[in-house]
Amino acid sequence: MIQSVKVKNLSLSKDNVRKSNREVGIDSLAANIAAQGLLQNLVVTPLKKAGTFTVKAGGRRLRALQRLIEQGALPADHTVPVLVLSDDDNATEASLAENFQRVPMNPADECTAFNFLIQKGMTAEDVAKRQGVTTRFVEQRVRLAELAPCVFEALAAGEITLGVAQAYAVTTDVDRQARVFTQMSNSYYGDNPDNIRRAILNGTVKANDAKARFVGRDAYVAAGGRIEGDLFATEGDENWIDVDLIEMLAAKKLEAAAAELAQAEGLAFVTPIAATHVPYDLERQLHEFHAPARALTEDETARVEVLSAENDTLIDQLEQELPDGSAEAEAANARIETIERELETIEDARHEIDPALKAQIGTFVYIGGDGEPRVHTRLFSEKPVVDPNAPPKESGGATGDRDAGDAEQGPKLSATLVDELATQRRQILVAHIASDPGLALDLTIFLMAQNVVFEQAHIPTHSTLKSSAAGFPIFAFRDEGSMASQTIDDQRQRLDTSWAGLPTMTARFDTFRALDDEARGAWVAYSIARTLEPTLNVAEGYRSNGFHDHLVASSTFRSRIGGARRPRTSSAG
Repeated sequence: MIQSVKVKNLSLSKDNVRKSNREVGIDSLAANIAAQGLLQNLVVTPLKKAGTFTVKAGGRRLRALQRLIEQGALPADHTVPVLVLSDDDNATEASLAENFQRVPMNPADECTAFNFLIQKGMTAEDVAKRQGVTTRFVEQRVRLAELAPCVFEALAAGEITLGVAQAYAVTTDVDRQARVFTQMSNSYYGDNPDNIRRAILNGTVKANDAKARFVGRDAYVAAGGRIEGDLFATEGDENWIDVDLIEMLAAKKLEAAAAELAQAEGLAFVTPIAATHVPYDLERQLHEFHAPARALTEDETARVEVLSAENDTLIDQLEQELPDGSAEAEAANARIETIERELETIEDARHEIDPALKAQIGTFVYIGGDGEPRVHTRLFSEKPVVDPNAPPKESGGATGDRDAGDAEQGPKLSATLVDELATQRRQILVAHIASDPGLALDLTIFLMAQNVVFEQAHIPTHSTLKSSAAGFPIFAFRDEGSMASQTIDDQRQRLDTSWAGLPTMTARFDTFRALDDEARGAWVAYSIARTLEPTLNVAEGYRSNGFHDHLVASSTFRSRIGGARRPRTSSAG
């Protein structure tokens, strides 16, 4: 029997079969009831007190009604129609049937219904309010309703999941959706949303892409660029679909930056590279130029010694005497910063390049992973650079990488005797270096560093020690957009190469040994790190290596950017 009962006279029965997740979606249901009214009767049985009932089926509707009354959306004496049963067994069976036999609505039907309401003139906000959902949820369902027919029909038939349909909906281009759907229908991984999304977005650029950030959204839109929002990703995620326009704008902006840099620095050329790295092939076409640092002058040496002594005194005072936060401590820290800046200025002066040399060399400017223009810290030349200030070569002296005097003049020796003498000489050299750990360590770092700098020059070192970069299992793989790859590129560019421009291995080694501990330490860290091969501990096999996990746990990453370094007082050039 159907009758009207006041909500305040209804209570939830302990016999209601729904015991879990009772509060889930109550707010949405309440909003729907407020907009549409109660579309389904509650099932109740009478209590001993006249006019009161216990709800056997419809507990969530009862909670939603009570919430509306608490919020003042319905009057305190609001009445609702109920179906009154007299038998508790029948009431329990009715509760079970109502919950157990309920079939979730097909997502395609949801999308069609939401789209129908929008087409009738309702706004997404109106629909969301009346249905108790978010505006974004409504927009997502409407986007799905506008999928390519073949994709939407597959969703309606249950052939694809809601997640797969959402992957196709990252673009509004239904032709592209249909093409990718056809391709993926014949693919083994065609039901993977990530694979579908990558295929759909092929030929588009994300708003957080380095090149897009470099161009800027305003400039892109002003030039007629089109943007699509991905409703199924995070808020504000966008796809820029005019890739050719992005390339043109990035190239134009970078060309202007390159021209300005070349003029300001007096370089022969600055080549703009509209990418997040300088292609290795372009570097190979040029000669890498390394300007050797000159020795400190007597005045500079004296000034460095004075500043260094003052710096050490201030550090001792901060560690032992001055309390943290005191005015004296702040003054000491300020003075240390001033000293570091002056030392850095002196160090920079050692690396100044003669204007005549600058007219023969150049570099690259490219786009960093953060979307900012970056200048390649290494210099290059189209032909070997001739230093106009270099002393003239002595007649009969060796050239290239061979040290003068290495080839001693004397009687011609047989090949067998040369091999025997060379072997004996090698044994003596090994015994000497093995007894000098300091020299051995410097030699180790130097050989690895030279291998990095002259990797393609094949300079003979007559040593088996190498630090060649490990190969990737994926040919030509790059992930320059990642923070790790950007960090590695920065680390390579900050390595001190002032020793690399000297003409002989002897001169390079002596100058390399004169570098401070931080500079040499950076070389050994970079040289060793690049030898590590790709591993992944998700399955047994060649790629599995738990030791790499231990290395990650053992390492302490720290930024070396911007660290001032004291100039050496050595006279090495």
